Amino acid sequence: MGDRLHVSGGARAVVFKRSRGSCERCGLEWPWALYLFAVEEGGSASSANLVALCGACSALRPGPFAPLLSQPTLRERMRAANNRRSGALPLNAARRRKLIAERGGCCEICGVSGSDRQLDVHHRLGILRGGDDSETNLLVLCFACHHHLQPCAAGCGRWAKKPAMVCRRCQDQGRLIRWSGG
Repeated sequence: MGDRLHVSGGARAVVFKRSRGSCERCGLEWPWALYLFAVEEGGSASSANLVALCGACSALRPGPFAPLLSQPTLRERMRAANNRRSGALPLNAARRRKLIAERGGCCEICGVSGSDRQLDVHHRLGILRGGDDSETNLLVLCFACHHHLQPCAAGCGRWAKKPAMVCRRCQDQGRLIRWSGG
């Protein structure tokens, strides 16, 4: 077999939907054992020029290939592990829409409506820091507020608004310590 074929996630999804996770030659229903090959060698890696084949059907086929199912990213693997650990349901598009509606359809920081600005769902404790998709770990924020948050540099687990590096609580604690002479 040849080099690796570079396929976008969108093209991969279209081929998966078209083939229903089966080999497009013999019909083997095992998506983890399917590979994408270019129909017209040297052509683009668009969904129209890709075919999903099992190992047996592609054994003598030359040229680059890619697995039909891509490997999950570190963030996706961490999210799944964190959700398993806590028992939280994964955050999908339907759950995201429901959460936004339940929280009033507006930003939880500035109060702007979802009809005025795009709303995002934000994790209070980030996925890579051990956060999960539980209701208590999620915030509905407008695009602007979401863009201006960053983890507190003091390591408390809270969020600071840019350009500040430290959250309000840690700033207040620092002032109290300095004021009390400690």
